[in-house]
Amino acid sequence: MRTCLACQTKLSGRIDKKYCDHNCRNAYHNELNRCSKKYIHLVNKNLSKNYKILEELTKHEVFEVKGSVLKAMGFDYQYFTSMVNDPDEGVLLFIYDLCYQQFDQDIVIKIRELETYRNSA
Repeated sequence: MRTCLACQTKLSGRIDKKYCDHNCRNAYHNELNRCSKKYIHLVNKNLSKNYKILEELTKHEVFEVKGSVLKAMGFDYQYFTSMVNDPDEGVLLFIYDLCYQQFDQDIVIKIRELETYRNSA
């Protein structure tokens, strides 16, 4: 006897039927994709957190920040979206459109557009 892939209830009807209804089909595929999307969710969560921290600092016109302060705010140095090696300024890191430069553990936030660097390359 055929059973639903999601809830294991007996199926009736079409011979190629795999799920008893749309809810079971959705639940099955959500569970199937949960593991593969877990890492993506983690990365996006950390990028978003870093972005919000830098954005909040720039709103208050803070452009130089100690690493200890950033760490206390929850900033994670591993997560950024782009890196540009500028011959004049050195390595610039981006989180989406916000640019910053890291010196040891301190960060200097730059007001730069990522497109400026992409167009010049």
